[in-house]
Amino acid sequence: MLFGYPIEAIEQNWLHECLGEILQLIHTSYIEIGKSLPDWPEIVPERYRKRLKSRKGFQKRLNAYHKVIVKLTPKQQCQVLQTFKDQNEIPRLLSCQGECETINDLPTAIQKPVKDLFEFAFSLLTDLEIRDEQYRIIYDKISGQTCPFCGCEDFDAPGAVREALDHYLLKNKYPFAAANLRNLVPMGNKCNSGYKRDQDILMKDNRTRRKSFDPYNHQTVTISLNNSQPFTGTTGKTGEPLPKWEIDFSLNVEEVTTWDEVFHIRERYKRDVLDPKFQSYLGEFGNYCKSCKLVLTSTEELLRELKNYISFQESNEFKDRAFLKAAVFKMLYVHCQKGDQRLINLIIDCCKWSKP
Repeated sequence: MLFGYPIEAIEQNWLHECLGEILQLIHTSYIEIGKSLPDWPEIVPERYRKRLKSRKGFQKRLNAYHKVIVKLTPKQQCQVLQTFKDQNEIPRLLSCQGECETINDLPTAIQKPVKDLFEFAFSLLTDLEIRDEQYRIIYDKISGQTCPFCGCEDFDAPGAVREALDHYLLKNKYPFAAANLRNLVPMGNKCNSGYKRDQDILMKDNRTRRKSFDPYNHQTVTISLNNSQPFTGTTGKTGEPLPKWEIDFSLNVEEVTTWDEVFHIRERYKRDVLDPKFQSYLGEFGNYCKSCKLVLTSTEELLRELKNYISFQESNEFKDRAFLKAAVFKMLYVHCQKGDQRLINLIIDCCKWSKP
């Protein structure tokens, strides 16, 4: 992904923490057959009790979990609790420093109670307005209010129809993390429904492990197109030869490979942005020069204004895909600086014919 989310967006993770404490309590104090859970909400730690007092759906699902867990062997009981802990070691899992079992590795009888319990907890994140608060913090903090997984889909303001909230670790395989904010990331609908879908961010298709970006602990990744070659790519709508795009990322790590594999980043940038918008980008640069009353007559003047235009686009960061425009004009600058006369003439001509 291009940039990470602010860690403060997951500070209100109390529902997940509360559920973890309840499970621990069940396993240490209510694990004997014939011993019932206390009446609701006595099983809830006192500091959360008032907020969950009316949520009696929890009671039904905790009782279902308790009814099954007491019938498992001590070894199986430990396996279930350990899996809860392991599935929520999310930074360690994403960096391949930790491992966890999936729900399918647990005894069959406990699988449905676990899924029901944690999916119910996830649904409460909306009812308790935890989800909206997480989104508000993210929306206010991130650059350009854009999906960081593609940099192309704009996020709507808080209060609008909600953006997708992705279970980064799939909830049908890692349900213990279903209500953990650390595992929940707002995501553009195309990224979520069109690309990530039910892909396992921890495993490749061949069932080997892979590293993935931690959305809440992640440095900015920049795009470079400098190795692209003008006039050698596909043909545009009006027959003009487009650049042959070479898309490079500032980090050469496995996390980038996973990101590209899951979200088809290079394919989408080329197909949806670079090829169809290249000519309009040149036109925008021409309009920029006209609006500044600039008449470019030499390579030196062109290089100077390309440099200014790149700085302008970089200042807009991720707003309106400015990071991609900046990368395009950096590539043009590099080739013009090397003396590509055909390219120099093309850009100067665009400036002459563009409308202010």
